Amino acid sequence: MENMRDRIAVVTGAGSGIGRALALALAGEGCKVVLADIEPEPLARSEQLVAELGVETLAVATDVSDEKSVAALASATVECFGAVHILCNNAGVGGGGLIRNQQLVDWKWVINVNLWGVIHGLHSFLPHLIEADEAHVMSTASVAGLMAVPGIGPYNAAKYGVVAIMETLHLEMEADPDANVGVSVLCPGLVKTNIAQAQRNRPAQLQRERTSDGTKNVAARRRNEAIAAALETGKDPGEVATVVIEAMLARRFWVLSHPELLDDVRHRNESLHRLANPTLLRNFF
Repeated sequence: MENMRDRIAVVTGAGSGIGRALALALAGEGCKVVLADIEPEPLARSEQLVAELGVETLAVATDVSDEKSVAALASATVECFGAVHILCNNAGVGGGGLIRNQQLVDWKWVINVNLWGVIHGLHSFLPHLIEADEAHVMSTASVAGLMAVPGIGPYNAAKYGVVAIMETLHLEMEADPDANVGVSVLCPGLVKTNIAQAQRNRPAQLQRERTSDGTKNVAARRRNEAIAAALETGKDPGEVATVVIEAMLARRFWVLSHPELLDDVRHRNESLHRLANPTLLRNFF
């Protein structure tokens, strides 16, 4: 994609963090931007900020874990603008705790948003992207989709899944003579976002049950607090968005906003090559 002017771009999780930064960056490139988020007030604020850049916008309240909600987002986009050229599957949630202390609702919540959200996005938007003369789809995974980080098992599982899906899609699109769709996967390290406070949007039916062992809940809370503190030292979302735009324009698959983590990725892959047991990351926290 040589330039993005007048292209129709859809961003999920656009109410804050990387999503808002992506929406602003795409607007800066001249895109017409469709913003989607589960939280109405942050979504409205993002829409205002994007509109101030002088581009056409559309905001649609969306729950990416709900296939009908994402289908409605796609319908609203096409009805308003007539096409889709760029999709950023970015919505995500976090959550800490050891696997032995996780409840099934913890797994379901994180995977429903972080993995099924991407699947729903591809299911609803990919036909429109393929119809376009030129298009690009980017999904936000994580460095935790390239190497496991202890204490966030459901998150690791979902992000590994996102990387696998996007790598598969890249190979399929490259082999399809009728499709001109670039594919990218973003694998950031620590970014200054509020993902550690994502519990505020957790559905009632997926809330944790109270247990007799209060230490498990305390440990999970402390883990989330540690993650939140680490995120405060993370990279600015705007810097990440800039790297994503550059990758999409270059039609580059891998988007690593924290190149210093490549040493950890290399170490992990070399360990696999030697059939050595996994070890803790050296540079992530």
